[in-house]
Amino acid sequence: MNTLPDPRRYPPRGAPDRLLELARSSLATGDPIARSVHNDVLLSAIRACYAAGDEAVVATALAAASSAEEYACLAQRAAEAAEAPLATGEIGARLFALPLVVVAGGREGATLGGALPDIDAVTALLSEHSALGDVQRYSLGNALCAVERIEAIAPAELARADVDTLARLAPGFEPAPIVLPSADESVHLRFLVGVAWVSSEAKRWIGPRDPVGKWAVPLTHAVAAQLAQPNVTVLPLARPPLPLALAAVAGRAAAAEIAFQLFVGGALRRARAGVGEPTVIVAAHRADDSEAGAHGEVRVTFSSPFDDAMCDAWRWPLGPADDIGAISTAITGLLAECRVDGVVLVPEVQPDRHPARPHERLLLTHAHLDAGDGGSAQTRASSH
Repeated sequence: MNTLPDPRRYPPRGAPDRLLELARSSLATGDPIARSVHNDVLLSAIRACYAAGDEAVVATALAAASSAEEYACLAQRAAEAAEAPLATGEIGARLFALPLVVVAGGREGATLGGALPDIDAVTALLSEHSALGDVQRYSLGNALCAVERIEAIAPAELARADVDTLARLAPGFEPAPIVLPSADESVHLRFLVGVAWVSSEAKRWIGPRDPVGKWAVPLTHAVAAQLAQPNVTVLPLARPPLPLALAAVAGRAAAAEIAFQLFVGGALRRARAGVGEPTVIVAAHRADDSEAGAHGEVRVTFSSPFDDAMCDAWRWPLGPADDIGAISTAITGLLAECRVDGVVLVPEVQPDRHPARPHERLLLTHAHLDAGDGGSAQTRASSH
């Protein structure tokens, strides 16, 4: 088994829903051209809802999605609908965001500034490498804003905003300074937000020609220099700029993967220095309360038969549209790259809590493999 079971709970199919039926029609076809046509029909239907002020219809359809695939299809079209189509010869404003996954450490309590003092240098780099495609005119704010601020802007709000409103909205994203919780390296997600003026003739208004273009390395150096502090290491990893309604999901996914990479590196060093090669158990768990996340999570534990107290654990919360197969592949692929041989993927969904100690979250260890018991230490349990 290479893919974990899905621990999330979705409602059963209920009364017919027009938007959901369109999404299901798209998912049911294996023909890419036919799927594109179905997606366009769904996109037009959601745009009509936004134009009529009926965004509650879209929210109802999302709440009624009976699988991650249905939810993801709807959510993607809902985000795309934030951009109204342009008439021939028309120029429109588009908000976009560039995700930055900042890995920093070195001094507990150190605070990295929430804004870049020289945003012109960043803009010049993006323009030099055509990071926004065919767009020639755009403005980039210098605030490093939090993902919650991006998510607070509803796609329907963007779809109904005129050019002047979008242009005024772009500078209003407030800075979110980064406070280091400890001297150890930690991962923080921030965004640079801008507004682009796009012509209907532009074939590609945003996105580099490569997934991460030639601008990424010089941008990392430029931003790191602007955030530099004594005795603090800063590594800002940029992801491609995206329309605002799509940027938060992409940023969260990138931050989750980088944070997991950081965890695996530390857990492996500790295990190999102390007890040798660890046993790594990867399991999908239900979530019974809001703290664990409403949709379940993947838990990865490092344990050893030579030290019963050892348990390094990572919790990867699952959103309603997350691809459990892609997450499984990312986890097992990284462990394979790190030459970890003792990897166990648990085939059944696991409970959130320890059956004998319900005040504890269940973290499966080597002892579970030997005795079928979920008992485990909870040392260094982490979550992004």
